Amino acid sequence: MTECSPKILLLGSNVRITNLPTKEVSLLKEGNLPAYGYNPGDDIDLLAGPVSIEKGRLEQCLTWLASYLASSELTPRINSLSYGAEKQVYQIFRKRPSTAVDKPGHGWFMVHQLLPAEGRGTNSQPFVISDNDVEIVGNNNGIVLVDDSGVAPQVCDDMMGLNPGLWCIAMGISVAHWQQWARRLGERFTLFCRLSDLETTRMEMDASVNWETIVAMCLRALRTPEVGLWDSKKNQFICHIIVEMFPHGILYLGADGTYFRYRKGFLPEKSSPRQRGSVPCYDTLVTSMLAMDAMRFGEFCFCRNYFFDFSKRVLLNWKVLYEHGYYFNTSLEFPNLDFSSTYPDDHPCSFIDITPDPSFVELPSFSADFDSTLELVASQVWGEKKKKALRSFFQHQYAYPGSASTNPTQEYDYLDVIVSVLHHLKEEVNRGTGFTNLPTFQIGHLRTTDPAEIDPVITLHSVMDSYVSKKSVLRPLCIGVFGPPGSGKSFAVKQVANEISDHFDGNPFDFFEFNLTQFASPDEINSAIDPIRASVAQGKVPIAFWDEFDCRYDGYEFGYLRYFLPSMQDGVTYVHGIPYHIGRAIFVFAGGVKASWQGMEDLLTPNDPQELQLAKTLKIPDFMSRLRVVLDIDGIEIPEHLLRDSASEDELEELRRILLKRAFIIAHQMQTHWKTAARKTSGLLLRLLLADYKFGARSIEAVIEASRAADRLVYGLPELIAPSAARIHAQWRVELERRIDNVRKSQGLRAIW
Repeated sequence: MTECSPKILLLGSNVRITNLPTKEVSLLKEGNLPAYGYNPGDDIDLLAGPVSIEKGRLEQCLTWLASYLASSELTPRINSLSYGAEKQVYQIFRKRPSTAVDKPGHGWFMVHQLLPAEGRGTNSQPFVISDNDVEIVGNNNGIVLVDDSGVAPQVCDDMMGLNPGLWCIAMGISVAHWQQWARRLGERFTLFCRLSDLETTRMEMDASVNWETIVAMCLRALRTPEVGLWDSKKNQFICHIIVEMFPHGILYLGADGTYFRYRKGFLPEKSSPRQRGSVPCYDTLVTSMLAMDAMRFGEFCFCRNYFFDFSKRVLLNWKVLYEHGYYFNTSLEFPNLDFSSTYPDDHPCSFIDITPDPSFVELPSFSADFDSTLELVASQVWGEKKKKALRSFFQHQYAYPGSASTNPTQEYDYLDVIVSVLHHLKEEVNRGTGFTNLPTFQIGHLRTTDPAEIDPVITLHSVMDSYVSKKSVLRPLCIGVFGPPGSGKSFAVKQVANEISDHFDGNPFDFFEFNLTQFASPDEINSAIDPIRASVAQGKVPIAFWDEFDCRYDGYEFGYLRYFLPSMQDGVTYVHGIPYHIGRAIFVFAGGVKASWQGMEDLLTPNDPQELQLAKTLKIPDFMSRLRVVLDIDGIEIPEHLLRDSASEDELEELRRILLKRAFIIAHQMQTHWKTAARKTSGLLLRLLLADYKFGARSIEAVIEASRAADRLVYGLPELIAPSAARIHAQWRVELERRIDNVRKSQGLRAIW
């Protein structure tokens, strides 16, 4: 065997996959089709081309490898061998509309799959090496093992005897039963598992909408004794493990580290969109890419720099698969993808990338502190401890302007944090690139880097989207939104609604806003619902924003709640005692007295039994039980203890989170009100970033809107409203501004005139 001609064995279950490309046609349009019991107006499925046969995922690997090798200098000898009784799998494909003009013939996705009746096996499949197979099975540099039975053949010792020094890439339909292979091969064994392999087992893979929780649950599941790949004495995994989170994420776990990459701006997808279908070849794509690199280097090289590059290539290829599907000419084919990668000195560990990449995460080493954080992030509780753990789980490295150090352990103080966020804001409002290297997620104009904020917002999006798409509903969807005044409660709901409306031909929503402090009696609630019912009658989905629902009426806070119960529970409103059905509508209840959902829950556990009885009399528990989603929006106030030299690391991260939230709001308001300004000065941006605002985001908007200056290309401090007007909404932190200005001068970030 030569270095450029390795010998590789593809070993796997005996599976026969039948792929059927279909198209939907009308009997009326075709005219000459036999009806076979259909009515003339029915739509039926026809074969769109020849039926193709694959020898399971083994042939998929072979097809991908052939594509890779076409542009490679390698000339490996590849053999394949299957074991076990043959299983039949049928996959039905259909063409979906594609917007890519550069990929004609693409757009074919699997819409249905028929699996064998016997299901997952419980015993290892028999694998006997015959005399004719000895030459194929022996003297291999590496093995790609694809098991579709559920329990891989336990022939590792035999294989190692016939193939000294071999490496193995394994993939199955379960993460269990690979212990023998992992223990015997160690660093020469890589297990590729699908996220669904974890979700369909008895492991604790619960509901999640953010990457932090998904990754934490994977780490927790893979360290269980049931999997058997974790060495508790050495506190590390005994082999390499890769977990796919198609199409937007991929995770690596090994003795040398834990790395994760996700596609920027995207969150986990539980399954392929039903309206599109899936691409079942995405997993064999990755195992084949791993095999190519193993052939090139003669071993696995899972250092940080290798996975940085490998994960980027995987997500780029997955993006093509996810968006464009299979190719079809005379039969179904895999699409052409780009598998090339260039390393200095032909070795991935010599590839050094120091550019900050917010979508690539290197997790800390396993320790008692990390384990406690992991348990919180993976848990299904929600509270301040969970939020804090979420925010610290992915330790992003931020670039500090003026600092030449790339050492992530270098200490910074609160002044450095302010200068860093100011730099992002300045680049964003002047060039539109300031937030590029931040781990940002966006819905409409709502941007955030806070995973604790992403989670409830995405949940709200999911529930609203599901409600709007239902064929019929019984009652309005009721949502609770809490936060300090001016925190952006109505803004968040509107941005979620705007995002959902993009999937419809026209905007399905109408917005109504009511402040209950302006109501004189409960009768006005029914009057306010009248235009909501009229909107429903016009085919719209009204979103009614009931602000300060917890205001006083009849001498009690929450005095109005009981009058909403008929609408919330039965979907009716009463006019002169006559019930009228409301229809499909969304009721958003925004708190004015209680700034968080926890404040509502505290009402149910008072120290005084009389207070609990009063809460029941006011129907507070009944109201809370009818809410389907609760959204807590944090304020943007900067506590003074964060602006001190002795601020802790956690406090500095809290300061960064608040400043970034302010920066997103300022950038949005400037884009809205100051479109003609070509440049905004650092002094102006610093003042807006640090100000002590009295009414939250509402005050930022008021200051920027009132400071509007016509026919100016450069906006600076002179363009801000005068102190006599600014005092309504803000107090400037001038002394802190001067201190920051001196820091920027000393770092060469500001010219000295």
